[in-house]
Amino acid sequence: METRWKRLRFERGWSQRDVLRRMEAVARRQGVPFPSEESAKKAISRWENGHSKPTSFYYGLLAEVFDLPPDDGPSPVAAPKPGTVTAELVALRVEVARLSELVSHLAAVA
Repeated sequence: METRWKRLRFERGWSQRDVLRRMEAVARRQGVPFPSEESAKKAISRWENGHSKPTSFYYGLLAEVFDLPPDDGPSPVAAPKPGTVTAELVALRVEVARLSELVSHLAAVA
């Protein structure tokens, strides 16, 4: 059975890992935490096999990855409240990702 997610991925010639990496990049740009690689890979497989549907969190990432209309999926989940531990963790993850990209860029230039 071909699902929407598998079809979209095949149309682009991407592997599941390609989709995963793109979703991680979108999450970083949006400043939201991304689940473990293992968890996300299982989720992608389940969507592609029709065993489950993406939650609003994942749909938001997939919509950007596959350039889909945002109103085509489940209703969005609210961002963490400012000043909470969750919000601070999100901010730290974004900063670590930004610094990691900077270090990679500097290493490539050096």
